[in-house]
Amino acid sequence: MEREKNSFNNLKEKKQNILEIIKRKGPSLPSTISYEIGVSLLLTSALLSDMRTEKSVRLSRLRVGGSPLYYIQGQEEQLQKFVKHLAHKEQEAFELLKKKQIIDESKVEPAHRVAFNNMKDFAFPINVKIDDANKIFWRFHSLTQEEASKRISELLMKKHVKAKIKKEEKADKEIKKEKSIRKKRDSKEEFRKRIFSWLNSKNIHILEKLDDDDAFCKISTKSNLGELNFIVVAKKKKIINEADLSLAYQKGQHEKMPVLFLTTGKLTKKAQLYIKNLGKFIIINSL
Repeated sequence: MEREKNSFNNLKEKKQNILEIIKRKGPSLPSTISYEIGVSLLLTSALLSDMRTEKSVRLSRLRVGGSPLYYIQGQEEQLQKFVKHLAHKEQEAFELLKKKQIIDESKVEPAHRVAFNNMKDFAFPINVKIDDANKIFWRFHSLTQEEASKRISELLMKKHVKAKIKKEEKADKEIKKEKSIRKKRDSKEEFRKRIFSWLNSKNIHILEKLDDDDAFCKISTKSNLGELNFIVVAKKKKIINEADLSLAYQKGQHEKMPVLFLTTGKLTKKAQLYIKNLGKFIIINSL
């Protein structure tokens, strides 16, 4: 009986020694503890298993050379010293989560999502229900649950505000686009009225109005040679270049008519030379 009592007291003493070692050294491997207390690794492992059941020590999910670490409550932060033993992607995920503290799982690459699931010492999932859908956030182990909830609320609020701003910006762009289209349409319509008013003032007969951005109509006008037909091309530009005249000439060729080119601008030197080469296929008039 006395022998059993001594044996029990001895095991109790060994467990106390183990606690002292872990308090002093921090998270430790069973082999290190075995060496410190001077007993076999097999007995040390059995003692640690008992102590884990008694909840006096905790077991890490992280492995060092295939073996877990034993630590006591409050030493969770010290496990970070062993991060180098994590797989490469897990180390990346650890640094990312440490920096952000809270991460929306949907915002990270799939490899990091898997890594978070494997880093049970450092990453803790938080399920949040949003509009009948579950969303997962990951919390860094040193961040309290209360602080994590606060951070998540802030992130969701920012997302809501950003979505609202984006929606408003889209609406503003649509309004501005509509105003721009309306302004161009009004300007175009105003210019068309100006063209037809000019033609009427010259007593030029309009044969046919055209739905074209540049070719406005076909006309008939009297001359010494009798009635002549033209296609009217007009440009509202400050500077008329060779390309503008070439396009007008092509429209005339297509309709097999000479061109009456009306403009609010001035011709470049190249455009003037181009007109001379065309002869009377294009007649220029200023508005």
